[in-house]
Amino acid sequence: MFSKTYFWTLILVALFRTSELHGGLLSPRTDSAPAYHITADSLSYDDITKTYKARGYVSITKGNQSLHADAIDFNKETKEAKAWVLEAGEKASVSKDRKDSHKRAKIVGWWDPALDILIAEAALEAWDKVYFFSGKDWVTGNRIEIDMDKGTGVVYDGTLFIEESHFYIKGDEIQKTGKDSYYVKDDVSFTSCDGDSPTWQITGRDLRVTIEGYGTLKHATLRAKSIPILYVPYMLFPAKIKRQTGLLVPLILYSNTNGFEYIQPFFWAINDSSDATFYEHYMAHRGFKHGLEYRYVLSTLSKGTLMYDFLYDKQIDDGTTPSNSSGYHYEGFRGDSENRLNRKRWWFRMKNDWGLPAGFNAKLDVDVVSDQDYLREFDTIYSGYHHSDQYFLDEFGRGLDDKTDTVRLNQLNVSRSWNQFSLNTDFRWYDNVIARKHNRDDSTLQKLPTVSFSASKHEIPNFPFYFDLTSSLNHFWRDVGTRGYSAELYPRVYYPTTIFEYFDLEPSVGLRETVWQVERYEPESPKDEDKLKSRQMGDFKVDLSTEISRIFDPGNFGTDKIRHAIKPQVVYTYVQDVDQDDIPGFVDSISEESKITYSITNTFISKKRKGAKSGSVATYDIGQDQVLTPPQFNYHDFCRIKLSQSYDILEATRSTREAEKRRPFSDVEGRLELSPTDAFELAGNTTWSAYHNDFTGCDAILTMKDKRGDSASIDYQYKQHSTKSVITKISFKLFNPLSGYWEHEYNLREQEDVKSVLGFAYEPQCWSFFVKYTDDRTGNKREYFFEISLYGLGKYGLGK
Repeated sequence: MFSKTYFWTLILVALFRTSELHGGLLSPRTDSAPAYHITADSLSYDDITKTYKARGYVSITKGNQSLHADAIDFNKETKEAKAWVLEAGEKASVSKDRKDSHKRAKIVGWWDPALDILIAEAALEAWDKVYFFSGKDWVTGNRIEIDMDKGTGVVYDGTLFIEESHFYIKGDEIQKTGKDSYYVKDDVSFTSCDGDSPTWQITGRDLRVTIEGYGTLKHATLRAKSIPILYVPYMLFPAKIKRQTGLLVPLILYSNTNGFEYIQPFFWAINDSSDATFYEHYMAHRGFKHGLEYRYVLSTLSKGTLMYDFLYDKQIDDGTTPSNSSGYHYEGFRGDSENRLNRKRWWFRMKNDWGLPAGFNAKLDVDVVSDQDYLREFDTIYSGYHHSDQYFLDEFGRGLDDKTDTVRLNQLNVSRSWNQFSLNTDFRWYDNVIARKHNRDDSTLQKLPTVSFSASKHEIPNFPFYFDLTSSLNHFWRDVGTRGYSAELYPRVYYPTTIFEYFDLEPSVGLRETVWQVERYEPESPKDEDKLKSRQMGDFKVDLSTEISRIFDPGNFGTDKIRHAIKPQVVYTYVQDVDQDDIPGFVDSISEESKITYSITNTFISKKRKGAKSGSVATYDIGQDQVLTPPQFNYHDFCRIKLSQSYDILEATRSTREAEKRRPFSDVEGRLELSPTDAFELAGNTTWSAYHNDFTGCDAILTMKDKRGDSASIDYQYKQHSTKSVITKISFKLFNPLSGYWEHEYNLREQEDVKSVLGFAYEPQCWSFFVKYTDDRTGNKREYFFEISLYGLGKYGLGK
């Protein structure tokens, strides 16, 4: 239901935004600005009346402010200037006078030092559609009076336009009554629509506004064209142009799981470097969910955001839920008095970045949730999972663990990077939600801490060798299970060379040294605790490759040249076999390896002259000094095809009575990336088993789009004995400004629909209407949603 209370709450917030459209124009300038410049067809001075007279396309400018009219008179004694548009006869007279006196050029940049002072203190009066500009904002009217000293003025039958919010305010008499206060007596209207007949506008009387304060409007009416839609006799609203404390746009919903919902955000501007948003989320079936977001920015390198939600869930009661529940399974919520405490549900998450002295940086991530179902149930709208994940990804470059993960990462990282080296210290705590919630033994392995130092591959000075290094020092801890310490040093040396001038050969040797000490065995073991042990492993790798290429002239194929490159590659990897029976569970076991991996990669790159049309002939420009200027080109990697497979020598030579059970060949892996034009793109991976003569996996997506804004994609996903589905998405422009969207997921294995979405958007210049229907078969959910947005005011939406 379209709530009037909600709508006018929206209007209050909207006018909070639109109040900024009153700032800046006609404001006094107290700084020492440059002199006024006057441009006119003719200029004279009457000594009797002490009046300067400018005629014909007169402009007065100073900085980013300017006043434009056909005529301006300025009286030095009264400090008044009058500007107006000349009548047709007066314009002809000005033109004749100019011709008779042979004054054909405009007077530009004229001013008098005394005149400049007088103008700065004087009142300017203009009428008959005089324009006053301040930056990109402007005001026009039949008459404008401006007191530049006091910062006050009146616009008669005027229009005020603000570029930043694209808002128009119209009134019979717009008064600037003080430095930050305005008054419009009769017939005031405002809109973000262009043109004389706006699609929507809000009209009223007696508008009083104080910037950074409050405003009032009497007889406020929302109109579609000229038709009144909603009316209130009186409104009070905040008029803030800076970050200010106050209510934000609410949201009203209805769902079968939560019943009627109302979400009211409240913004608190704490200071210039921090703010907070509070959320009160009422759900008829569940109760109140309280939310908090706190944000701070100390510098470009130091910032953070904290979010917390709490709900005392009325739906959790003795392991039962209402008949219209979502069907989620609350593990452990089963009738005893202890489990009734599970009504207390919450989620705490935060991310912080800090710049530290000496070039160090720190990152702190926290993600702790009350139960394994919370994030799936509250995954949308304000403070939901998707909102939080996208916010963290946009602001910090790293998101949250998937909402279905029941083991969630909490991390403190301190790092320092140099040109070829990096140092990292990580404290990683993996919160096992199920184990914590149900007081089970937790064997999750924690890294408290891990210190790593690495060197990227670089040349050893004065030697034909290259070198890289990884190293780490670790402390592994867990509540239940074996824990202890380990250290690892893994240097590698490379010798890149060329053989027969055609092949690139790069052999490399690595030595991995691992040392550990068990702090506690659990379950108990006869193995020694607190005893230092080690493992040494060597490995060897040979990388052999070459590249064959040819450049083709495709003729009139839309490009100048195409380069086709073929790169065959063979890599042999050997890892030494060592005894690893004594290694504890917190040290990674590394298997013996003797494997050959071979691949072939085809790459196609097009070359096209910038700005050239398809099939055009190459031309060169020669300047006055006869220097040849080469043309510039665009290069496009439009196709890449790679096939690869591995052969396991150990598997091929292992002893077995049944040789047919050996599987030395891995699946053939294929990768295709094809984008011949901006309108077409195909990318996919596939694997094929030589033993089963069948595909074992495939993931491919085809995307097409046009310049009109239409697009379509088909995503095929297949995994043997598991997944086989296709997801289709289509966005289409029916006609301007109506567009549509359709999404459908179909399970090919089960021969059933998974999810369907159908939506339409109507988006004229200054407002939009969006409606969407979602049918999710996996959660047995059907949702209806529509949203109306008046640009510059905000959005109003309802869902079910």
